[in-house]
Amino acid sequence: MTSPGRRVLITHPGRQHSHQNALALERAGRLAGYWAGVPSVEKHFRGPLGRLAGRFVRYPPVPLPGEKARWVRLPAIFRRLGDLLLPVPLADRADWLACRAFDRGVARRVRRQGDRLGAAAVLACEISALDTFREAKRRGWTTLLDAPSFHHAAQDRLHGFRESPALHRRIVAVKEREIALADHVLTVSELARRTYLEAGLPPEKVHAVALGADLALFHPGEPPAADGVTFAFAGASIRRKGFDLLVEAFGRVHSEVPSARLRIVGPRGELGHLVDGMDPAVVTVVGQATQGDLAAELRRADCLVLPSRNDSYGMVVAEALASGTPVIVSEMVGAKDLVAEGRSGWVVPEEDAAALAARMIDCARRPSALRALRPEARRAAQDASWEAYHRRFAALVAWLLGEGEETTAG
Repeated sequence: MTSPGRRVLITHPGRQHSHQNALALERAGRLAGYWAGVPSVEKHFRGPLGRLAGRFVRYPPVPLPGEKARWVRLPAIFRRLGDLLLPVPLADRADWLACRAFDRGVARRVRRQGDRLGAAAVLACEISALDTFREAKRRGWTTLLDAPSFHHAAQDRLHGFRESPALHRRIVAVKEREIALADHVLTVSELARRTYLEAGLPPEKVHAVALGADLALFHPGEPPAADGVTFAFAGASIRRKGFDLLVEAFGRVHSEVPSARLRIVGPRGELGHLVDGMDPAVVTVVGQATQGDLAAELRRADCLVLPSRNDSYGMVVAEALASGTPVIVSEMVGAKDLVAEGRSGWVVPEEDAAALAARMIDCARRPSALRALRPEARRAAQDASWEAYHRRFAALVAWLLGEGEETTAG
């Protein structure tokens, strides 16, 4: 661990990759605290409520000092119950209210604890940062906005929104105020960063830090069987992920190469019905999977396909490559930067089922050539480990706080 510099409080209403940020800053001696809406450390999983949360959350404990991790319970419980019990319009509203309640609760706690936190900056996630940033500004802290998605204007242009227009206007208004209060915006890819620049933010305010993957869990295994190519899709069956494009493309693939197979891993979304009634021997719906199960699915696949309309990163791309599995991704997937064209995979145009089908057909017709890419796929993921991410993220934060050399996070 390096000698401590200015320290950062990290807050998040869920988890996403925020715990990796916390681990990076703790190892660099810069973590003031990690406040999340889900259990984070061993002590949070004790007692009746902790054990119950462990059944629903399915997140493993994070190796952080217990005194630095806080579980902000009530907003997250409200959010989870909304997802489980309410129809989509009401669940969307419950999620919004939970994120806003989390933000207000964090701001109140910062106000009470004051200088005892020992923080000089806060990293907070969009929709849950407005009140926190206001309090941080009052204290003279640096404000860092965790922006895991594209800029909202790009999202609306690419795939619209599912919440009501009234709720969407409220969400956009909060996001705009958060961006205005942020000293810096942290995105997860150069593609996502570009959407903020297109929205008019100055380049010196927006920074990209590409995410990582667990290279120990996601690793190559035995080569797939030689009786036809198996494509895998991992993610929710939703329009944003290009699921309709995948189904259309695979229909063409199977008509040209009947031995081709498709396995769908992930929760059922609004387009899940597109594969209802298909031959399960040809299109297999695996459903929701644990990380271990996903790793096994990626090892058994010949190729991952992710034709997203909007994917700020697409962590499954790094995970597939780490598993030695070549990928086909759209140009709107942030992790496309990991793909060496024709060596570890291919990048195809967005919204183009014909181009996607053509690439998949070529792979299906040449299984030996496709499988020969597996070593190069694994090599492509070597710089995408979480350890590498920790180094990039900690170096960027040090520079943003005026205590390190300028860095290109990448």
